[in-house]
Amino acid sequence: MNAVKPFDEMPVSALSGVHYLLSDIDDTLTDDGVFPADSYRALEDLRAAGCVVVLITGRPAGWCDMIARFFPVDAVVGENGALCFYRDGDKVRQIWNDPADVRTANLKRLHTIAGDIVGEFEGTALAKDNPWRASDVAVDFAEEVGPLPLSTAEAIRERFEEAGATAKVSSIHVNAWFGSYDKLSMFARWLNEVEGKTVDAVLAQSVYTGDSPNDVPMFRRFPLSVGVQGIENYHLAPEDKPAYVTKSDAGRGFAEVAKALLSCFNNNKRD
Repeated sequence: MNAVKPFDEMPVSALSGVHYLLSDIDDTLTDDGVFPADSYRALEDLRAAGCVVVLITGRPAGWCDMIARFFPVDAVVGENGALCFYRDGDKVRQIWNDPADVRTANLKRLHTIAGDIVGEFEGTALAKDNPWRASDVAVDFAEEVGPLPLSTAEAIRERFEEAGATAKVSSIHVNAWFGSYDKLSMFARWLNEVEGKTVDAVLAQSVYTGDSPNDVPMFRRFPLSVGVQGIENYHLAPEDKPAYVTKSDAGRGFAEVAKALLSCFNNNKRD
């Protein structure tokens, strides 16, 4: 795989064909833990211009329900692929990877494992958003504690995996769950069940923006994948990196992508 290119080298012809804006939330749309007006306005403007907007996050089901109801989005994939909440007119519909009884049993096991891990790694804590999670557990290493080194996050990930869970590192948490699903698998399911399309059919029409290792399934799959500058903090294998990287980090990096996309939409309308 070639080296990651600066985002401003993405061909205008590629951007002009985009119909789907897919994006992580934390440290991609946000700045220092705050969702800025510029990011919200960009989502609003892109959707108004005809772009399908899907947010794909590690955040909990409770947050995703609120985002699906009140944000200018078409769908939200949450808990790293455990669920998707999407707009259907004035209703919000739900897709779950696992039935309720399986989610309940898994959560009980995960919290036992997570409790042991937090006791082992000084300075970590169970994430404050865990009460609103339905399928996974999150250990905080950089949101309301620390920040601790990424090496600590990777060690926590390894401990979860030793216990039989799937685990991914985000910019703030280590999320763990039982199952093989990820951000890509649930996006693909929503796309098929709701839009009647396959991922292959929309590859050239989609931009994905993200910032951390839990975005790797999306980076690998989408040729127009963009990492905000903070992605360079992680030692990813070449095949796991995004195709492009912005000059700025977090919400300011996303603003670069949004501005370029909106410019293309406006040019297409004039043409």
